[in-house]
Amino acid sequence: MRIHVYQPAIGQLTILAMSLAAIQPALAQEAAAPAAETAAVVEPAAAVAAPSKRDSGIETVVVTAQKRTQNIKEVPLAITVVNAAQLERAGVKDIGDLAKTAAALEFGDQSSTSGPGGSASIRGIGTAVMTTSAEGSVGVVVDGVPQGSTASGLMLDLARVEVLRGPQGTLFGKNASAGVLNMSTQAPMIGDTGGNVQLEYKGTYGAAVRSTVNLPINEISALRVSGLVERNKGVYHNVHNDKDSVADNAGIRLRYLLRPNSDLSINVIGEASNTRVDYATFFAPAIANVTNTAGNHRPLAEFAACGVTVSRTNNQICSDATELSHSKVRGLSGQVDWTLANGSTLTSITAWRERNVGPNSSGIDMSLGYDKIRNLTPAQESKQFSQELRIASPSGRQLEYVAGLFYADSKIDKQTITTIQPNPALPAAVPRSIVTDTTEHAQMTTKAVFGQATWRFTPATSLIAGLRYTRDAVSASYIEGSTVNFAAFSVPTTVKTASGDTNETNVSGKVGLQHTFSKQANVYATLSRGYKGPQVDNASPVSAATAAGAYSGKLVNPELPTSVEVGTKLSLLDRRLDVDLAVFHTKIKDFQEQNCTLTAVGALSCIPLNVPEVTSKGFEADLRARPLPQLQLGLSMAVILDTAYPTGFIFDGQDVGGRRLLYSPKQKVTASADYSWDLPGEYELRLGGDLVYKSRVRYCNSIDDNCSFRGHTISSLRLSLNAPDNKWSAQLYARNLNDTRVPNAIIYPLPGKGAGSGFAYGLGENSFRRVGVTVDYRF
Repeated sequence: MRIHVYQPAIGQLTILAMSLAAIQPALAQEAAAPAAETAAVVEPAAAVAAPSKRDSGIETVVVTAQKRTQNIKEVPLAITVVNAAQLERAGVKDIGDLAKTAAALEFGDQSSTSGPGGSASIRGIGTAVMTTSAEGSVGVVVDGVPQGSTASGLMLDLARVEVLRGPQGTLFGKNASAGVLNMSTQAPMIGDTGGNVQLEYKGTYGAAVRSTVNLPINEISALRVSGLVERNKGVYHNVHNDKDSVADNAGIRLRYLLRPNSDLSINVIGEASNTRVDYATFFAPAIANVTNTAGNHRPLAEFAACGVTVSRTNNQICSDATELSHSKVRGLSGQVDWTLANGSTLTSITAWRERNVGPNSSGIDMSLGYDKIRNLTPAQESKQFSQELRIASPSGRQLEYVAGLFYADSKIDKQTITTIQPNPALPAAVPRSIVTDTTEHAQMTTKAVFGQATWRFTPATSLIAGLRYTRDAVSASYIEGSTVNFAAFSVPTTVKTASGDTNETNVSGKVGLQHTFSKQANVYATLSRGYKGPQVDNASPVSAATAAGAYSGKLVNPELPTSVEVGTKLSLLDRRLDVDLAVFHTKIKDFQEQNCTLTAVGALSCIPLNVPEVTSKGFEADLRARPLPQLQLGLSMAVILDTAYPTGFIFDGQDVGGRRLLYSPKQKVTASADYSWDLPGEYELRLGGDLVYKSRVRYCNSIDDNCSFRGHTISSLRLSLNAPDNKWSAQLYARNLNDTRVPNAIIYPLPGKGAGSGFAYGLGENSFRRVGVTVDYRF
């Protein structure tokens, strides 16, 4: 096994070396070329326009991955960039859809009740932790503002998404230990009046309206307004009331740009989004055994009795509970960019964000009968204030640098009421209900100083170095009241509390070398040290306590990744082919994980913990090609090795040592192709498609193979007609053509059915075949 793990990495380094050797003769005459080609001047958040079919090469891709505007070919970092046109063609409508565009990116469950830890993973590393003081391993940043636990899943009027792979803590902070999703929205255009309206019809599965308007206010300012209203139906079907699940999304963003002169730019952005989901629970039973381990439930028969046919493709539940969830997000940010007399740019970004979840209610047992589990979340509120102040030197100098200060304060409050109703036919000594009411509060404050510099000590060779000093303060409290009701009386409520706080300082950073052979090729090597802040675990001390009282919270140590990356970026065949290759090795000390199990009374208990050491290593490739003016091709590939629990590591009484982490496929490939034809009258017909291949993925921590989903391929097709001058377009699409029922999450055992009862799948819109039509009108 050890030989199998390490040998591919050596082979991948060989592939990298061979790629460079193959192009070296052609580059010999350009060895003394300047270190970087100056990119066209573009708004940092402007869309990278798709090239005309008459163009012969690949468009220039501009990114802000290093907090300055750069050509992607200059950046010594593994990046997958998806521009506005690609997002539209791939049908990216929420944040989880991004997994279709980048091979190294995966998502778990993105429901409104997902924990603050987030659900994204990059290179097999991510945090799906529900502790209120947790943060994700993958940072989500929109227009320079870290979203933290206030992120909205809606993808609204985006210019591009940059998937930055590997630790990004030097420039992006403590919740970027695995990578960053760096998103930019479309900027207002001064002096231009226009917009678009898009109608989408999904048949019986829903519809959507999306619209954008750009309004010039005067000669120095403009306003851009974008909004959407969307309905998705049919992910789950409740046979008890014959209702399909319905998810209603609505969102609006206003972005105002003021540019009084060429040296000063002010952006003010306000956004609001609401989501409401009816008739949908967390999971649908996929595997139900004849009996559970204790013999007090017959899961397969119990589901059949209420009309549910259990299978791996099942999306039916049978619930008499009120299935309802709400969430809303509000945000306001202001960014000021001021070019100083020496050419440096001073940037200030001030932001406030709030995310409210609830009231939510659900019956997670998914069937009628006894041992019912009812969850109620009256309120879950997350608030965040952040301030970043930085200075960036002019581009194109021998020494370039970015340096800054960062401050963020986050508060989270959450109440959850869980009611368990055991079998009423059992003797009077058995409880008739057990009600647990928990109230949680957490506050996280971060202060940081950061800087990164690039020094070109020869015209072709550069040294990269960066440091970040972070000071974290984390506090959390937890109150649990438990009441047991019997047939004739109730036991007095048992109250247990826990609290804890911690302060942590950390120095993380990055060092690397980059060598430019020519405008067509460069290589780089970097060593990065990341950091993800500590957590306070109050749930496990309370759960372990047998009596009422106050207890001390348990510290979950910070997550510390160290990563080595070697890569090359090539432009070949007269800019008809761009190839980015990278090999990486990341070792994470004290990886933050959680163990979720069902308690003896059937409630879900998730305990955060540290895994002493986890390693992720592998090979990645991103290709963009235009072999013909009418044909565009894209490919993203990732081979991720290791990402396994250490030998002897115990989860829920089982040794999971050597098993891969959750949401960590060994291989993944995403591919896209688009071909266009000229039609009479200057119309254009375009045919496109996407493929996503993914090897087997684990979704829950059990040694049972049913905790994973098989390797599979998802294919999609689209056919569009564009009018002259791109005034309007219409598209017919079919996604997930094979109707492969890929889960977002798997839970075991079946809630309310006891140990050994089976497995349930969490599903999303991408778990089903969807055929629809979109019509765009531009004005």
